[in-house]
Amino acid sequence: MTESYRRPPIQKALPLTDWSISDREAWEATQAKAGVLDEGGVVSHLRPRSLQDLTSRYAYFLYFLVSAGRFNHHGPAAVLVTDENILLYVHYLEPRVSSVTLAQSIRKIARVAACLAPERDWRWLQRMARRLELRAKPRDKRHEVVEIRELFRLGLQLIDEAEKAENSTPFHRALLYRDGLIIALLAADPLRLNNIAALEIGRTLFKDGATWSFEISAGETKERRLHLAVLPDWSAPCIDRYIEFYRPLFRSAESTSRLWLGHGGRPLGQDGLYHLACKRTIEAFGKRINPHLFRACLITSTAVHHGAHMGLAITVLRHQSSKVTERHYHQAKMIDAVRTYQEMLLGDAQE
Repeated sequence: MTESYRRPPIQKALPLTDWSISDREAWEATQAKAGVLDEGGVVSHLRPRSLQDLTSRYAYFLYFLVSAGRFNHHGPAAVLVTDENILLYVHYLEPRVSSVTLAQSIRKIARVAACLAPERDWRWLQRMARRLELRAKPRDKRHEVVEIRELFRLGLQLIDEAEKAENSTPFHRALLYRDGLIIALLAADPLRLNNIAALEIGRTLFKDGATWSFEISAGETKERRLHLAVLPDWSAPCIDRYIEFYRPLFRSAESTSRLWLGHGGRPLGQDGLYHLACKRTIEAFGKRINPHLFRACLITSTAVHHGAHMGLAITVLRHQSSKVTERHYHQAKMIDAVRTYQEMLLGDAQE
C-alpha cells in the first residue's frame, strides 16, 4: 500500500459568528485597539498570526463541544471552559495530536479563557497546562529525515528530467520543473512553508543583475526577523528558465506575481506545496519529507558531516537583522554564511 502524502487533517473550528454572544463580544473587546484615553484590549498588541492562533485553538475546543452535544449559547463568557469539558477534550486530542500540540492547545485555551473572564480563577487550568507541558516530548525526527544533499540532488534531477522529457506535454514538463525548483531552493534555503508558498516576483523574490535574492519582511516571518538571502549562482539560470519558459505555461500566469502556480493557474497554496514535496520525496526515498522537515534535514546533515559549522546552519535558518543601523553588517554576515553553506551543499552533491 502506497504511503499517504496528504497533509495531516486539521481540526474543525467553530466560526466566530457561531460562538455564544457573550464569548464573541468578550473576545472582540480584547482585540479593541488603544485610543487616546484607553489602553485597548488585552490582546490588541498581538500580531495577526498570533491572534489567529489563539482564536483557532479556542474555536477547535468549541467545535468539539458542539460535536459532543455539550455546547450552548447561554451564560457568561467562558462558561463552557469547565474541568469536565477540558478533560473530555484532552482525552479526545491525546490519540490525535502530539503531546506538544496537546499541551500548547490547553495552554492557549487557558489564555483565551483568562481574557474572556478575567474575574474567574483559572489557576486550575494553568496547572493542567503546565503538567501537560512537563509530560510533552518533541517527536524524534531522526528516522524521518534524509541528507539535505539528497534533497538538493532530487531537485536538480527533477529539473533535468523536465528539460529532457521531450515526449511529455509542455505542461507536464512545467510541473516537473516547478517541483524540482521548489525542492532545490528549499534545500538551499529552507524557508517556512508559508514563506516559500507566498513568494512573489518583485516583492519577496528580487533580481539584481544576474543574481536572485529573497527578502522577506519581519512581519511575514515566524521569528519576526527580516529574512535576507542572496541565492547561489546555480539558481539564477534555473529561476530564469522557470519564469521565462515554464511559468507562462500555467493558465493566467500573467495575472499574478506569485512565483508558484497550480494546475488551474491559481497561486499554489500551502497545502498544494506540502502535497507536492511529500509526493516527490515518497517517490524518491520511500518516505515523505514535508517542507517543515527540510529544516531538520539541514541541521542533522550539518551536525553529522560538518559539525564545526553548526553555527553556520543556525545562521542560514535565522537570517536576521534586528536593528536598522546594523542592517548592512548583518546582511554581509548572512550573505557570507549562505554562500559558505551553498559551497558545502554543491560540494556534497558532486561527491
